[in-house]
Amino acid sequence: MARVLVVGTDIQGEQALLQRLRLASALPDGQIRRSQDLDDCDLLVIRDTPALRNAALRMRQQRPRLHCWIEDLGGQLREGDGGQDVLDDGAIGRALRGMQAGAAATPIRLADGAHAITRLLRERLPLRQGQALLGEGAEPLLLLDLEQDQAVLLHEPATVLVERLAQGFEHLFLDALQLAQLQALAGDRTRLPLRPLLWQWAQRSRHWQALDERLRGASVKLLRWPDFRVLGHDHDGFRLCSLLLKRACTVDECAMLLDLPAAAVRDFIHAAYLCGYAQLQVAPAAPLSGARASTADTSLLARLWRTLRGSDRDA
Repeated sequence: MARVLVVGTDIQGEQALLQRLRLASALPDGQIRRSQDLDDCDLLVIRDTPALRNAALRMRQQRPRLHCWIEDLGGQLREGDGGQDVLDDGAIGRALRGMQAGAAATPIRLADGAHAITRLLRERLPLRQGQALLGEGAEPLLLLDLEQDQAVLLHEPATVLVERLAQGFEHLFLDALQLAQLQALAGDRTRLPLRPLLWQWAQRSRHWQALDERLRGASVKLLRWPDFRVLGHDHDGFRLCSLLLKRACTVDECAMLLDLPAAAVRDFIHAAYLCGYAQLQVAPAAPLSGARASTADTSLLARLWRTLRGSDRDA
């Protein structure tokens, strides 16, 4: 919420100004409010008179964090620091969204490090629950809108960001955001699909030692088909999905049944696990042995292969 104190104009002029600020901010209703108290406002707007300019200067000296704008007789707004540049609606909106975000409560830390972040994302992604900020050290990197399954990059291009997240996985943090905070921080930045970004991040990361240790004694079951955008043209990924949707398998079983490197299987599982598509089952699948197992495996692979080939022909 951004609280605005208007000084030096009548009620009609004050209402017109507040309505203009609400439209320019593009914030939800109720986020731009009238204030009557200098100690309880985020923005002071004054009419352009010498007396009010001097008074505003003294107020800002006493309250350095107070924003101040000057409204001239024509209704144009300028910064109260003496600058002559007129604030257009774009600049007004960005400033108000920034005030709204800055006035919000201190962010709540949700998770630190790879293990805690993975657990939290796995819990909330399927529920499409909440918004969050992902950062490294003290630097915010990525906004996560879990409800909309979208991401907003704050600084770097996606390819650079993915590598940075992968390298610094153990040093990342995740803070809770309110929807209004996310909207204010996102501004006009482009929104990207979230799952493909997380999938790439997981596949490039080499900080999966704890998960790989668990995979030594566990089978993996896929809970549902991933978003097709995460797989792209990854034919082996489609084969792994088909297999793990039908039955739980260990890494070694996947590698043997589909003739894939174990490292490629683990990369797939890392991404599917982070995105909440995969589930670990502690009891390993029954070992394969004898002619019956061989026949069953051949039949299973044949059915899977026919399904995939049929899909290719239909594409």
